[in-house]
Amino acid sequence: MSEKSMIPSPQYTFNEAIGVCLAMGQRALAEVRALSRMPGPPGETGSEGKRGLQGEKGEKGEKGERGELGKQGPTGIDGKDGERGPKGEPGRNATDLTLIQETIEQRIERAIEAMSVTTPDRGRTWLFSFGGKTVRELKTALVLDAGAWKEGTSYAAGDGVSLGGSFFIAQADTSTKPPSKDWRLAVRSGRDGKDYRADEKRTPELVRLK
Repeated sequence: MSEKSMIPSPQYTFNEAIGVCLAMGQRALAEVRALSRMPGPPGETGSEGKRGLQGEKGEKGEKGERGELGKQGPTGIDGKDGERGPKGEPGRNATDLTLIQETIEQRIERAIEAMSVTTPDRGRTWLFSFGGKTVRELKTALVLDAGAWKEGTSYAAGDGVSLGGSFFIAQADTSTKPPSKDWRLAVRSGRDGKDYRADEKRTPELVRLK
């Protein structure tokens, strides 16, 4: 009889053996799955592939906030004096200023002598011309006396007419009879005196001076 202790082998039924085998298989499968999720050692860098096509231009992003003002940089080195420029042309002699002034005055005098002033509408429009060529037209606001108002006559703005002892001034070009919206009453006719006696002779009263 051997002196070594004998460990009796476990006794399993068929169903128990199948269950043990399934449990061991599930344990081994779980470990394999855990090992598959662990990253392996990095491989060697492959060769650079071809450059892809350029994509479409994206939309312009919003303008960012203005950054803080940076620190002032160091003072630069003073520049060297540049080369001297070329000599300029001689300036104008100031002694001819009197001659120029006299020439201008003479031209102005000749222009004034050649100037003519005409008015086609009795003073409301003035035409200034030099040498027969009109160069300036001046409109005035003068009131012109057009006499007594006449039926069928056209009057310009500013014409003054008398009618019925009153004086009217035209406010626009018109041929209507005053008073109307085209005429402004300037002077109203006076009322007849009630106490006037043409044949009555009055005795002058004495006035004493103190």
